[in-house]
Amino acid sequence: MAGLALQPGTALLCYSCKAQVSNEDCLQVENCTQLGEQCWTARILGLLTVISKGCSLNCVDDSQDYYVGKKNITCCDTDLCNASGAHALQPAAAILALLPALGLLLWGPGQL
Repeated sequence: MAGLALQPGTALLCYSCKAQVSNEDCLQVENCTQLGEQCWTARILGLLTVISKGCSLNCVDDSQDYYVGKKNITCCDTDLCNASGAHALQPAAAILALLPALGLLLWGPGQL
């Protein structure tokens, strides 16, 4: 693990934010002070995309599909490695995944 190769007294640097709708709003830098911490990014894609980032001792890459969107968590262990956010869905796939939910919102379940 590259995170364990840090020099003594050197902290991992990660971008940090909570529940932002734009990656440009997630550029605050956080010092990860505990040995073994990783940078993480969580992206929830649905009607809106919500992004959170920070440091974690227990980061686990994860991806889950839901009826109205997707949750994606990525972890990395080099300075500022979480700059671009979690792996993005292809735009066409995201739109196709949301069409049934949009139909329910516009027409209701009886009209589909």
